[in-house]
Amino acid sequence: MQPRLAFGRGLLAGASVDWGDALVLTMPEPWEVARPTIPWPPRHVHHVASMDRQVVERTEAELPRAWTVVGLGGGMALDMAKYVAWRRGLEPVLVPSIASVDACVTNTVAVRDGGKVRYIGFVAPQIVLADFDLMQSAPPHLNRAGIGDILSIHTALWDWQAAAARGLVAHDADVARQTAALVDQLESRAEGMHAVTEDALQWLIEAYAAENALCLQVGHARPEEGSEHFFAYNVEHRTGRGYVHGELVGLGILLMARLQGNEPARVERILDATGVRFQPRDLGLSQAEVEQALLTLPAYVESEELPHSVINERPPDTTAVDEICHDLLF
Repeated sequence: MQPRLAFGRGLLAGASVDWGDALVLTMPEPWEVARPTIPWPPRHVHHVASMDRQVVERTEAELPRAWTVVGLGGGMALDMAKYVAWRRGLEPVLVPSIASVDACVTNTVAVRDGGKVRYIGFVAPQIVLADFDLMQSAPPHLNRAGIGDILSIHTALWDWQAAAARGLVAHDADVARQTAALVDQLESRAEGMHAVTEDALQWLIEAYAAENALCLQVGHARPEEGSEHFFAYNVEHRTGRGYVHGELVGLGILLMARLQGNEPARVERILDATGVRFQPRDLGLSQAEVEQALLTLPAYVESEELPHSVINERPPDTTAVDEICHDLLF
């Protein structure tokens, strides 16, 4: 099940005419860019500041009814629009302002519940509008970060195979092959991703959609979500701070590839070539925060009942943490 994707420049001006009585879920920065291009004022505009589950539920109950629910912005805005649409039995229009996360093509909603990420609901957008004018107006590092949810395939496939070898989950070799091919394609497009070209942005969103379809085919997210995401979730849980998703996941991919013994040099080469910020100092992380996030990962994975991964196979101890963090910049 792949959403209908539309790419181009000036898409908002034409598409918004058909929205009618619209409820727009957005954020201040992208709305400031998009607002002058929309000829018809929406019925209501709400700026999303939190995806805490209690806030999300209260917000949805208070928002006015509308014919069309539009998500315009980054991951939080898109997820909030998906939530509102899901609760109201509608198909949202999703307009990503950056390609930093795959929320525009995934069917579930990421909420924070007790400081932890939960995936709820199921909704399919009526269309995803990728307007290059809007997306390229964002700081380049936000779009580059989008590769995190594709490069994560590299470590997630290792984790999935390890779990399958222990009889904990079925493995689909064809799905694994197709998702691994997306990493190969990413590597070949590294220069375009660094430059944030139209072609690179279009490929990235199409890759998100292909990845999501493969996950739906096997009924879980194991082809693209594994220990690298678990590390990111634990960092967020322990620090209580927000991060650019793809940048934090990028750091997790490198660390987990080292723990797995799974071509870490290739991972670092792709991160460098695409210009993704993954060094702890760029993310505002101290050495102690990274090390403690790694050392507490086994307990976090157990408490959250997360799928089997390298964290179970090779629980990181002090020696392992020293080895996989040896050249990071703090």
